Amino acid sequence: MLTLYSQLLQAYKWSNKLQYHAGLASSLLNQQSLKRSANQMGASAKRRPKVQPSTLVLPPQYVDDVISRIGRMFPDLTIELFRPNGTSAVLLVTLGKVLKAIVVMRSLFIDRTVVRGFNENVYTEDGKLDIWSKSQYQVFQKVTDHATTALLHYQLPQMPDVVVRSFMTWLQSYINLSLSCLSDLVAELH
Repeated sequence: MLTLYSQLLQAYKWSNKLQYHAGLASSLLNQQSLKRSANQMGASAKRRPKVQPSTLVLPPQYVDDVISRIGRMFPDLTIELFRPNGTSAVLLVTLGKVLKAIVVMRSLFIDRTVVRGFNENVYTEDGKLDIWSKSQYQVFQKVTDHATTALLHYQLPQMPDVVVRSFMTWLQSYINLSLSCLSDLVAELH
């Protein structure tokens, strides 16, 4: 199980790199098609600025607005947005009285998520969100694994807001997670 998880993380990292380079290639191809005639007239490639993929860098206000709209779409979800490094967003998503998910984002792209039980502490001793520690409950560790798989499934670089909305829709499906469901999931683990 541990080797499968590490392979999944490697595939996720590879997917992120591929997504980044595909965005660069797309930006360069779009720019080339517009500047083809200018390049034939002697414009030097050395003077061209380095192109960053436009899909990866979105203004923080736009990200805040998208998250706010998504929060209003799901009445069972409470979404708190934090910006610990200034630009990167970290979401604390509380789903009813069932679970809490910490969603680490780069612009509108979800990097990782950690799911914990509703009564578990999600903060470190210094008051910051704890984005690294696993849940103390196996069932929420399993939900974290499922969430990581869902992140890999919901990849659409051209429309990252749709990806976030789809992921929140998936996360909301756990609202009916009851004690009987939890015991069934724990039984599957053993």
